Amino acid sequence: MYGLSEKALGALCALGSAAAWAIISLQVRRLSPIVSAFTINAVRSSVAGVLLVAWILVERGVGGLTAMSAVTFWLLVASIMVGSAFGDTVFFEASRRIGLARAMTISTTYPLIAAVLAAALLGEWVSARVALGSGLSLVGLAIIVSGRPDQVFEPLARWRGFVAAGLASVSWAASVVLIRIPLHEVDALTAQAVRLPAAGVLMFMTPWARRGMIGIRVGGPGLAFQMLVIGVLTVASSVLFVAGLKHAGVAISTVLSSTAPMFAIPLGAVFLGERLAPRTVVGAVITVAGLAVLEL
Repeated sequence: MYGLSEKALGALCALGSAAAWAIISLQVRRLSPIVSAFTINAVRSSVAGVLLVAWILVERGVGGLTAMSAVTFWLLVASIMVGSAFGDTVFFEASRRIGLARAMTISTTYPLIAAVLAAALLGEWVSARVALGSGLSLVGLAIIVSGRPDQVFEPLARWRGFVAAGLASVSWAASVVLIRIPLHEVDALTAQAVRLPAAGVLMFMTPWARRGMIGIRVGGPGLAFQMLVIGVLTVASSVLFVAGLKHAGVAISTVLSSTAPMFAIPLGAVFLGERLAPRTVVGAVITVAGLAVLEL
């Protein structure tokens, strides 16, 4: 894009990924009483994978998928299994047990874990400015989504939800580090065209994913269309996220991609009639200040 540095382009991609993830999370939360989180995750990965593979085949042919080393291929598969097949599934389960806001609060710690892992394993040094901006942004997000929950949850379910959200955070951080290495060889589109179909196939090999398909069949064409929309949004979110990693690096892209609550708030206000609490405004101001420090 004209006039944009590589880092700025990566930042815009990461923000776009966050916006798409906010919509996906809200939709999955709404469908979770009908279809299990594991099945939703398997279906959305499969739909997105089919769309991406078709895209690659039309644009580049079979060579667009086979022109990579075996190490790159298996790192891509490992990253999607850790981050999506496991990480996204436990996040959706956490949102069901403790609410979307609480789950997002805990899971937004993953950029800090990813930054530490990237510095230790990949040599991506985090500058003082990036550290300060990241910290401010994450504090702002925590304030936004840490208000009193709309639902009361059972103590055991709440404890399990906290653990699930923490596991999602660690899984996402590990996935980010795993995928950063292959991005030296392949672009974002190719990476996701390998990762998402692999996740879908492996998840559908389990009885949990197949058993949940009964709910989708009972839901009829309306539910099937919603799953298709989630799949299309997954394409957008995943490709933009990987592009952000490639162009902006781990520290900046993970922080920006975790700003999904910033997009979920106006969506909730417009479509659900939710009121903006004072803490929401304060959190938004702090988050924007963190982004400004990042000089994006």
